[in-house]
Amino acid sequence: MSTLIFIDNRLAPADEAVISAQDNGYLFGEGLFETIRAYHGKPFLLSAHLTRLRRGLRQLELPEPPNLIQVPDIIKELLAANQLDHREAAVRIIVSGREAEPDHPAHRFSTLLIKVAELDLNLIGRRQQGIKALLLPWLRDRTHPLRGIKSLNYLENRQALRECRKQGFDEGIFLNLEKQLCEGTYSNLFLLRKNTLLTPPLEAGLLPGITRAFIIEQATRVGLACREDNLYKEDLETTDGALLTSSLMELAPVLQLGEHKFDLEKTAALVRGLKKCFRNETRQV
Repeated sequence: MSTLIFIDNRLAPADEAVISAQDNGYLFGEGLFETIRAYHGKPFLLSAHLTRLRRGLRQLELPEPPNLIQVPDIIKELLAANQLDHREAAVRIIVSGREAEPDHPAHRFSTLLIKVAELDLNLIGRRQQGIKALLLPWLRDRTHPLRGIKSLNYLENRQALRECRKQGFDEGIFLNLEKQLCEGTYSNLFLLRKNTLLTPPLEAGLLPGITRAFIIEQATRVGLACREDNLYKEDLETTDGALLTSSLMELAPVLQLGEHKFDLEKTAALVRGLKKCFRNETRQV
């Protein structure tokens, strides 16, 4: 059976679905996306993802697709149609700008596309055993006006991840122009120092990760203080461990960051505690 996606207010086979050659998402990367993990048919933290998406649309001055309010029902239907409503799945919501219609030249429009796929639990499991991360050589501008949105123009992240994998690493961590630790190509970064979780502030130039916010909220439940702080690679020498978080991966301990290697035993209890938080919350979604 061909995979079905949602586009233009209907479900369509993926190999038959098309977008306009005038779509600005295709032409210029003018658009946004969200990636969400669904646990047995229930997308986790969907409301937070949609809030971030709407904030990005306002920033790009793109109109909200009229059917965006129906996204929870669309996802439910799409998962069932692809026989993923009782499995773990990745959900991708994409909104792209498009050219104004000839009859309404002053009005801008947006296209909503939603696709789902079965989650590769083997890949997720390998990442959760420990990740090797490279400190990337090029620097992020924390003042860039688009730094805090999840833009379709994701080429920098994809190129960085390719370079990491060529060198035998699983992920790459960006630094900003001030040489502060920033974020990964697909993840947010946390450091553990004694009994405190540290994470770079949004002002360092990173995406406000949905799972990042969840970890900050849940940290107190496992007996941890958590705070945002400007972090540098020199701070790796005085920390007990590091974690990376993302919507699909949840969280993973870091085996190596740059030249610094961590003892996973020092973060094992923390990882177990936070994973329990995920299990408790995802049973309720």
